Amino acid sequence: MAGFHERLKAARQALGITQEALAEELNVTKASVSAWENDREKPGFRLLSKIRDVLGVSLDDLVCGAETDAAPANDPQRVARNDDEAALLKAYRKLPAKRRQALLNLLG
Repeated sequence: MAGFHERLKAARQALGITQEALAEELNVTKASVSAWENDREKPGFRLLSKIRDVLGVSLDDLVCGAETDAAPANDPQRVARNDDEAALLKAYRKLPAKRRQALLNLLG
């Protein structure tokens, strides 16, 4: 079973963002993110919800490795229907949290 550090790295890479970009979103140093991903340190409790929001993963999955609240892979609400939707989703997830919210406000 993968540890927290491996799940964190996998979630970050799935979004296609760098350690530096994640660090900027979390207001920490790149060295902190690197230390977490290399299992030298763990993020503080207060950062976990922010990590969850930035990476778009559940805390259960990130911390425990349990996908208890994950939707099935074939859930149409969680799966891009075509390459264009997949590209939009990937671009959206790369945006800083404030820009994602601004885009949602614009579209809403």
